Amino acid sequence: MTADQFTAWMKHMNLGIGEAAERLGIGRNTVPRYQRDGAPKHIGYACAAIAMGLPEWGAAT
Repeated sequence: MTADQFTAWMKHMNLGIGEAAERLGIGRNTVPRYQRDGAPKHIGYACAAIAMGLPEWGAAT
């Protein structure tokens, strides 16, 4: 996931740094790094799942 794609996801989801970190289960300091350098593939998949409203795997629906 490129830096531009990650930033666009945050904007699309209307998430600030803290909210994005919480939703993705990552540290607050990691979000600006992803905005600058891009994110690993698994984070891209997580962003897609969150955008689609999918629950965490195995979570009660």
